[in-house]
Amino acid sequence: MEQHTADELQAPDWLNDQFFLEVIRKAQNDPSITLCHGCKLRPGTNPGDHFGSVMFRTAVHYRSNRFQSERAISLIMKTTTEAEGYKKEVLKDNSLFDTEIKMYSEVLPAMSKVLEEAGEHLEVPRLIYGAIKPHTIIVLEDISPKGWQTGRELVTSFEEALPTIRNISKFHAASLVLHQTSMDLSTIHAQIYTKEFGGGLEIFYKGFDDFCDAVQTWDGCDKFAPKFKDLKGVIKKKLQQVYISNSKGVGYNVLNHADLHWKNLLHKKTSNDRIKDSMLIDYQCCNWGSPAVDVLCLLDMVVDHETKKNYRKEVIYEYYQHFVEVLNKLGFLGSVPTLTDLHIELLRKGILEVFHVVVFEQFKHTELTETTLEDINSGQLENPGFGKEQYLNVVRTELPLLMYKGLLD
Repeated sequence: MEQHTADELQAPDWLNDQFFLEVIRKAQNDPSITLCHGCKLRPGTNPGDHFGSVMFRTAVHYRSNRFQSERAISLIMKTTTEAEGYKKEVLKDNSLFDTEIKMYSEVLPAMSKVLEEAGEHLEVPRLIYGAIKPHTIIVLEDISPKGWQTGRELVTSFEEALPTIRNISKFHAASLVLHQTSMDLSTIHAQIYTKEFGGGLEIFYKGFDDFCDAVQTWDGCDKFAPKFKDLKGVIKKKLQQVYISNSKGVGYNVLNHADLHWKNLLHKKTSNDRIKDSMLIDYQCCNWGSPAVDVLCLLDMVVDHETKKNYRKEVIYEYYQHFVEVLNKLGFLGSVPTLTDLHIELLRKGILEVFHVVVFEQFKHTELTETTLEDINSGQLENPGFGKEQYLNVVRTELPLLMYKGLLD
């Protein structure tokens, strides 16, 4: 079992009782608040299970002149760490934290408001405090005591995926309405995906190039090998195009979560361990652009391959139907995209699906942690899927479908 690393166990010195006292006083607008006892910090994630931040949890117990009894709130903190390897590029500025603070402080509250007024609800963690200076940190209410569990595995049925499908459709619909009426969301771009800031993803581009070499030697892949030989070296440019907003008259744009995968979900479950509700978390990579980004992630990074294979059309259709339903409830005055428009977007941005199958599918069969990525980046670990029959079976199933759509050209 992997152990917590030093940065996951050792919080920065400034993350102390005085900090929490000031945060709670500000959040409650109550200078009379005092702490009942010290705040004990503990790791906020499973070992190695963080990438763009380090997370801690604590419970703050406090009293005030305004009330007699002791109160408590559970908090989760996201902050930076001394980064090495591939993470240096990811964390070389505060753009991820800037985006997430804007999302939690401005965009998500505005979304929640318009949705509530229309009888819809989007569950999001409550922001308690966020700042870049003097220290970069985001403090959220920790909702795990309320029954929310971290998504540790892929969703294995269409029915259990429905809450996430509908959450993404609501998120997209609300973004379209906000952008039309009150908030310019086109300025939200995830720099991690742009040409200028692509270094943090080099490990994944390398994984794609490794696949292009390996597929040349695999039995039964003769007709795919030349296509991947041509894709090698140009994947970065093609993938960056996926995240560039559609220009006027070409497709349509929404605000994408853009980092949608099974570990960025929280679930509530029934007594027999079935998902009954889900919540999106980690809004640091949000990006204004084609809805294909999140819809393809629903298919490749949220549900397992069997569910994708058996319910691909249903996932897309359910997403679209709920998207239109919410747009109508919100009184959207623009031209409502058609289902055909969505399918065109999925084809136009289809290189992302190729990348998912080639690179990220491997991590469904190997635990994806910070340590895993560092080991791959340093050359200590080979691409984790190449020797696994489960991964190779998915590749053999998906490559013909991708080729017939013209996505390997």
